[in-house]
Order: sequence, then structure tokens, then C-alpha cells
Amino acid sequence: MRVVLKLSDPWDMGESLGWPQIAGVVVKEGESWLIEIDQPFEYGGVEYRFVVVQARHVGKVLNDSVSEDLPCNMTRIASERAASEDPCDLSWWRGGHAMIGSITSEAG
Repeated sequence: MRVVLKLSDPWDMGESLGWPQIAGVVVKEGESWLIEIDQPFEYGGVEYRFVVVQARHVGKVLNDSVSEDLPCNMTRIASERAASEDPCDLSWWRGGHAMIGSITSEAG
């Protein structure tokens, strides 16, 4: 499924990138989704090619009918982790390279 990510925070990242709508494809689905970004970008010396997306609010879930903007958390992960058996496991994450925004299906 094709999706569009819209960034709202961190503000300095949005400003430096020009507040783009970030297109990508869902690589793995579950409670969290692994998204591969169509046009990877660099920010703070780090490449953003893969992000794990989670619904931001309790009671909201990611599903195939994300036709309206759904608030979400986005965590950048390395390509090596994206290729792992469970790329959406963020139990190792302790901060950094995260964004807040929304997700919608590309047709939405």
C-alpha cells in the first residue's frame, strides 16, 4: 500500500526540509508499520529511508483504510534493522531520529 507521511514535529526538521509530504510504501504491516520512503532524505547527518509508524493516540489503529490523516509517531530505523526479522520492534529505542505527524493512504 502506498502512503503519504506529513511531518509536524520536530519543527526545525520541517523547516529545513520545506515541510514536504513524504511518499512511501508499506513494507510490513502489524500494530506498527514499516514504511520505505520513496525519496530518502538526510537530516542531521542521518539518512531517512525507513521509518516505523505507530498510531499516536490510544484507541486508534493503522489499517488498510487510512483514508484520512491519522496522527502518528514515526521512528527512523537503519536499513540493517529494516531487513531484520522484526523491524517494527522498537524496544531498543531510547530517543532520537523520531518525528510526529500523520499518515494517509496515497489515494486518501
